[in-house]
Amino acid sequence: MRILLSGCLILLLCEVCCAELIVNVSKGSQQANVFRQSIEGNVTQDSITIQFLTPSGEHIKQVTDMAHKVTVTVYTIPGEQDLGESGYKVVCFLSSYLGDLIPTEAVTKLRQRHASAVRVAEEHRGNTVQENPILVDYGKMHHISPLIPQLCREAKDQIYSSEGVLKQLLKNPAKMSSIITKKSHNYQSSRRCGDDSLNSTEACTCGLQHCIWWFPCALKYCRTDTEDGSVGGEHRCGIRTCSKCFTHKYEVRRPSECSWDDP
Repeated sequence: MRILLSGCLILLLCEVCCAELIVNVSKGSQQANVFRQSIEGNVTQDSITIQFLTPSGEHIKQVTDMAHKVTVTVYTIPGEQDLGESGYKVVCFLSSYLGDLIPTEAVTKLRQRHASAVRVAEEHRGNTVQENPILVDYGKMHHISPLIPQLCREAKDQIYSSEGVLKQLLKNPAKMSSIITKKSHNYQSSRRCGDDSLNSTEACTCGLQHCIWWFPCALKYCRTDTEDGSVGGEHRCGIRTCSKCFTHKYEVRRPSECSWDDP
């Protein structure tokens, strides 16, 4: 076993199947909220899960299936009591994996020395916006990843993606057409939900956004010096951390299904 330090984080080099690291994270500004965020690596599934609860009560779960190069984002949104909404809504989005995480086995080896410390990322990687005009068939999600049926079981009829993403994930036009439940032909011309009255019955474009303020985006390597003073090989000696925001846009039947979208 070898222990490597990166600031106050430890990269523990040992064989681990799966492990969860819970960290306090922040955008870094003085007025920024502090989130309690979980990051978990599962070597058996070759997947990385990042999840947290926002101050407004939304639960965000982002799972990357490294083997199938797909990221599944699950939003669990509590109902608006002022609007008489009970329960909660679950919406899933499928995206291509962008290659901005460290390997799963490295995630399982992350440890921290000071659990109460607030983590701030070294680099911010902007905002990725994904248009999702396609509704996909829950019953055929196993063609993309075996993890999706479990992750999106509560969404079912609200699993969204785009044609470009599906082409990357499936690489088989026949399969792609079979998993598309609905394709919005008026998506580009749809009004934003926040621009319409909640009483309107017209379809509109809804938006959901979240930011992951801290995640390990790269491994750091250090040179190993030999006993005679010459430079040897390289070894892992820590991680680089990043933050990133994500916006998912999709069509709903009426503005009341997107009550959080402010004008």
